[in-house]
Amino acid sequence: MSFIDSIVASIIAFIHKYYIDPIITDSGYNIVNTVTWAVILGLAVYLLIYALQKMEIKIDAKFMMATLPFVIAGASLRVVADMGAISPPYSYILITPNIYFFVFLVTAACLGASLLLQKYNAVKSFHQPYVLMGCLFIAAVYLVLFSVGTVANWWVPFAVAVIGIGIAVVFGLIAKKAGSKIFSDKMNLTILAAHMIDAASTVIGMEIFGYYEKHVVPAYLIDLTGTALVMFPLKFIIFFLVVWALDIMLEKATADENDKEKEQMGQIKNAIKFVVIILGLAPGIRNSIRLFFGI
Repeated sequence: MSFIDSIVASIIAFIHKYYIDPIITDSGYNIVNTVTWAVILGLAVYLLIYALQKMEIKIDAKFMMATLPFVIAGASLRVVADMGAISPPYSYILITPNIYFFVFLVTAACLGASLLLQKYNAVKSFHQPYVLMGCLFIAAVYLVLFSVGTVANWWVPFAVAVIGIGIAVVFGLIAKKAGSKIFSDKMNLTILAAHMIDAASTVIGMEIFGYYEKHVVPAYLIDLTGTALVMFPLKFIIFFLVVWALDIMLEKATADENDKEKEQMGQIKNAIKFVVIILGLAPGIRNSIRLFFGI
């Protein structure tokens, strides 16, 4: 084997070990693919913000609520692969990170179709058909889930939601009582609720049902402390870092900007916060639905 052939073989082996094999075996994450997916996510968010600005789509609460059904459908669709309802190689589409690209394409297609309907005056606002398509996506996914799976632990999604939302509500009331507008902000509390939902689903899954954590950093901390309860302080740290970076540091950095630039930064901030919400809510939903069906 020549020197060039040896290098090519090493590169192929590296790609298989850290990227392809984890998808084929659904074995989870490693430090290499975790960093890679994080970089790709950052680039994707940048391009997404750019595209939405070009299309003059406002990234506000209305847009986020209309997009939420696609988040729920996408997170639940991952469980279809967990059930074994789709055989390889087609099931690989529903494994991370492929499922993110698939759901993004579905969402983008629905958004594009909705914008066309608005352009030709078929609807008053693109939000209406967009959210309807998202709800149909959810219905299709759950039709598959209930036709293939059997309910095993009906109480889990309710417990996860009560714990996650409950912690956010209590924290918000305390923050409001303390006079903090930032930590009692609805968007920020939604971030906290999403990540507390993820934490609660992980704790219930590991401590009660004996599941294991696939993500690198949480798995390390859980092994270090010996309990999945470490997810709650970890998620609080993420929450405080996001709020500090976006609502405090970014606010100071744009204090001297004009109104147009402030509005653009506000859109960027909303987009980043929405991505952070998805990163907490999506795995929380997936975990809960898996436990719901006892997978």
